[in-house]
Amino acid sequence: MKSLQNRIFILFVMLLLLVQAIALWTLYSGNKLQETQAINTRLTTAKTIFSEIFQRRLDYLAAFSETVAKDFGIKQVFDDDTRSLLVALNNHRKRINADLAMAISANNKITAQLMVEYHNNKQVKVMQGPERGELFRYPAWLASQQQAYLYQINDNLYQVSFSPLTVGTKTIGWLAFGFQIDQRLALEFRNITGLETDFLLKKNQHWQLVVSSNKQASVPFATQIINGKTPTHYIATSQLMTEFELHQLGVVMYGLRANFVELLRSKWLNFLLLATITLLVSLASAYWIAASITKPIKRLVNQAKNIASGNYDQPVQLNDRSELGQLAHEFNTMQQAVLSREQAIMHRANHDPLTDLPNRNVLKLSIKQLLTNQQPFTLLHLNISRLKDVNDTLGHDVGDQVIKEVGHRLTQCQSLPMLYHLGTDEFILISTQTSSDGISQSINGIQQQLEQNFDYQGLSFQLQVRIGVACYPRHSQSAEALLQMADTALHHTRKSRQSVQMYHSDFDINSIERLSLINDLKQAIPAGQLELHYQPKLNLTSQVITHVEALVRWRHPQLGMIAPDDFIHIAEQTGQINALTQWVIITALQQYHRWQEQQIELNIAINITAENLKADDFYDFVCKTLTEYKVPPNHITLEVTESAVVEDPEQAVALLSRFTAQGIHISIDDYGTGYSSLAQLKQLPVHELKIDKSFVQRLQQDEDDQIIVRSTIELAHNMGLYVVAEGIEDEYSLHWLTQHGCELGQGYFISKPKPPEELTIWLLESKQYAVHKVTT
Repeated sequence: MKSLQNRIFILFVMLLLLVQAIALWTLYSGNKLQETQAINTRLTTAKTIFSEIFQRRLDYLAAFSETVAKDFGIKQVFDDDTRSLLVALNNHRKRINADLAMAISANNKITAQLMVEYHNNKQVKVMQGPERGELFRYPAWLASQQQAYLYQINDNLYQVSFSPLTVGTKTIGWLAFGFQIDQRLALEFRNITGLETDFLLKKNQHWQLVVSSNKQASVPFATQIINGKTPTHYIATSQLMTEFELHQLGVVMYGLRANFVELLRSKWLNFLLLATITLLVSLASAYWIAASITKPIKRLVNQAKNIASGNYDQPVQLNDRSELGQLAHEFNTMQQAVLSREQAIMHRANHDPLTDLPNRNVLKLSIKQLLTNQQPFTLLHLNISRLKDVNDTLGHDVGDQVIKEVGHRLTQCQSLPMLYHLGTDEFILISTQTSSDGISQSINGIQQQLEQNFDYQGLSFQLQVRIGVACYPRHSQSAEALLQMADTALHHTRKSRQSVQMYHSDFDINSIERLSLINDLKQAIPAGQLELHYQPKLNLTSQVITHVEALVRWRHPQLGMIAPDDFIHIAEQTGQINALTQWVIITALQQYHRWQEQQIELNIAINITAENLKADDFYDFVCKTLTEYKVPPNHITLEVTESAVVEDPEQAVALLSRFTAQGIHISIDDYGTGYSSLAQLKQLPVHELKIDKSFVQRLQQDEDDQIIVRSTIELAHNMGLYVVAEGIEDEYSLHWLTQHGCELGQGYFISKPKPPEELTIWLLESKQYAVHKVTT
C-alpha cells in the first residue's frame, strides 16, 4: 500500500467500480422510467393524432359544405328535377371523395341522398340513399348553429356537416356532406399510430362494435379498456368522441406491450455486455497506467499548474529517454502550441474573419472605456445598400468582395479611426464629434471614401450605405442601449427612404410595434383580418366615377385598423409581400364581378411592389387569375412606383411590356417623388402617370406646384399618356386640374377610401358611375 503504483491502481479500481455501479443503477432506473414514459408518450401521441384528424375531418366537411351552399349552380337546380340535383350533388361530393351527400328541402324533406358503397375498402358504386323522400329525423339540427354531427343510416355511421342554402335572406334548404366511419378510417389510424383501432357505439347502455382494424376485435375487450381496466400485457387508450341523441361514440386504440418494449430491453442487454467489457478494459488500463507512472509526474503536474496560471515561459527539464521523457518533450511542444493557439483564438474572437476588423466584442470594450472616461462620442451604424441583390445575382463570393472593399475604404477615414465589423454588411464607426457639424463632416468623409465605383472582374459596383446615428450622452449612457438606438435609427432609414437617420425616441415605439406586427402578419391572411377598401377616381371630363383604387387595410384584433404604410414594408422584408399581393388581386377581381352583377362598370387599380416584379411566377399568376375570374385585362390597372422600376429597369421594362401585351393597363405611381428620368419614362410601357399628392394638395397656395403639375400633364399628353392626380382635397384643385386637361382625379374631396359595401351604396345613391351594359 506504500507503493504509489498500488495506491493509484487501487484508487482507479474503486473509482471505476463506484462509477460503473452508479451508471448501471442509473441506467436501469432510467430504462424502466423510459419504458413507462415511452408508453405514455406513445398513447398520448396516438390519442392526440386521432383527435386532430377526427376533428380535421369535421372542420373540412363544415368548410366544404358551407362553400358548396354558396355555389350559384347548386341553387339553380335545387328545386329542379331530382336528376339534376343528384348530378350536382355527386359532382361536389367527388371533389372531396365524400361518402354521403344529402339535400334537405325547407320543409325538412330529404329530396336527394347519395351514398357510396364499398367492398374490401374499395369504392364499388354510388347509389341513392334509403331516406330519399322521407322527413329528416333530426330537424333541430338544421336550426342549430352547430354544423357537424354524427349521423347513422342503417348500420353505417357518418361524420356529417350541414349548411343552409340561402337565396337572399330566405333559406330554401340545407346541404349535407359526410365521411363514413368505417374500416378505412380504422386502418388509417393503425398505420399512423401502430395501434389497433376499434370504433364502438353505445345504444341503450350497451356497446356495439361499429368497425375495427383488428379482425379479432371483440366488444368485451374494448369495453374493458373504456372502463379503464386494460390487461397488463397490453398498452391501450380510449376516448369518448361525442354524443348524439342517446348514443355515444367511443374509440379504443391498443397494442401488445411486449412488441413495444422488446427493443428497449434488447438495448439494455447490449449495454450490460458493453459495460462489462468496458469495466475489464478499464481495469487493465488502470493497472498499466499505475505501473507506468513514476515520480517525474510531479514535474508535469507542476508544469500543468504553470500553464493553467498562464505562465508559458518555463519548459519542463527532464533528462529521460523513456516515454516520460517523450511526454515531457511533447508537453513543452504543447505549451508552445497552446500559447500560439491562444493568441490566434484571442485574435479570432475579437476580429471578423472576412475583413479582419475588430468585431462586436472589441466594440463593447471600446464603448465601455469611452463611458468610463465620460468621453462624448457618436455611434455610426452602417449597412451596405443592395448587397442582397449582389448575393442573389452574382453569388456570395462577389458579395464578400464588396464587403471587404467597403471595410478597406472605411479604414481610410482618418477622422474615424475606430472601425468595427459586426458581420455580413454591418459596420460601426465611432466618432468623438458630437455636434451636428462634426457628425456631418464624419458622414461626408464616409461618403467620399465610398464615392468611387468598385471594379471587380469587369463589374462596376456603386458602393452606397445607409447610416443610423446615436450619440452619448445625448441619447443614452448605456452601451447596449446606444447600439440598439443606432440600429433602430438604421432600420428607420428604410421606412423614411433616407440614407442617414439620427435616432429619435419615437422610433422605439415603432420598433416594438414592428416586432409584434412581424409575428401577427403571418396569420393575418388565413385569419381573415385583411380588408380591401376602394377609393373612387373621378373622370374630370364626364364627372363620372369610372375607376377605383384597391387599398389594403389590416383590421388587427388588438391594434384595430392598421394603415398599409405600417405593414407593407414589413411584408416586403419578411418575404410575405407576394402572398399579400396575390390576396389583393383575387379579392379585387371577386369584387369586380359583384359590381358587374349590379351593372356597375369600374376599372380597378392594384398596387404592386418591386418584390412582385422580381417574383418569377408573378406574371403567370396575374394572367391565370384574370382568366379564371373572366375579367377583361383592360379593366385592371397595375400601379407601380418609380422606385420599384429604378431598382432593375431592364427587368421591370421587360415584365411590364408583357403585361401591356396582354391588355393590362400600367400606371406609374407617385410620379415626381422618385428617381426616374425622362429617358427611362420614355422606355416604360405605361398608359398613365399618377401625380403624387404632395404636388396637388397645395395647388391653390403654391405657384411652383402649379408649374410642376401643369408641366407633368403636358409631358404626359405629349407622350400619349393619361394623367391621374391624387390628393384632391378642395374644390379649387378639382376645377384647376379639370381646366388643365387632367383625365382622372382622386382624393378626400371626392371620396375617402371605403369598404366595398359602403362604396356600392354611395355609388348607387349618387348614380355617378359607369353603367355595365349587359349583352344579350
